[in-house]
Amino acid sequence: MPWAHEAQGALNFEGIMESQSYGISDIESYASKFYQGRPLLLTPYSYVLTFSSLTAGSSQTQTLNITANADFIFLQMHHHANVGNAAQTVNNKTAPLCTILVTDSGTNEQFTNAAIDLESYSTNGNIINNLPYPRIVSGRSTLTVQLNSYEASNTLNVYLSFDGVLVRAFTG
Repeated sequence: MPWAHEAQGALNFEGIMESQSYGISDIESYASKFYQGRPLLLTPYSYVLTFSSLTAGSSQTQTLNITANADFIFLQMHHHANVGNAAQTVNNKTAPLCTILVTDSGTNEQFTNAAIDLESYSTNGNIINNLPYPRIVSGRSTLTVQLNSYEASNTLNVYLSFDGVLVRAFTG
């Protein structure tokens, strides 16, 4: 009998997307390739940013500091947005009209070649958008995150969650 994640399908790290989620054993296997067989502690973790009052046509930039004692394998981004803190239900979620650009400030490497529509890059409830491939971000790194609104008139509040696992390697 296959593992639960195999029954649903998972990303095999040869680059073929088979479903909407990464299996735990796949993440462990991926991490172990970069840490040369050393014992690892993987801890689910999320880094959260809040962009308040992103006005129509404006940009905001924030920094996200990766913890010093672990690397971070970034698997997926989630977002939630609202217009002027208006009440929402599952049926009337806001699709924010904004783009996102994430840059590793240490290497000056962008996660995409240009700012990309947030709805295309991130998960907003019903549509799951995994990264095409997990991304390792070194401990002590700083990510610069820029949101650019292309709303005609609305002021947005956008909440981002960078989801993945912290990786701590031990000497064996």
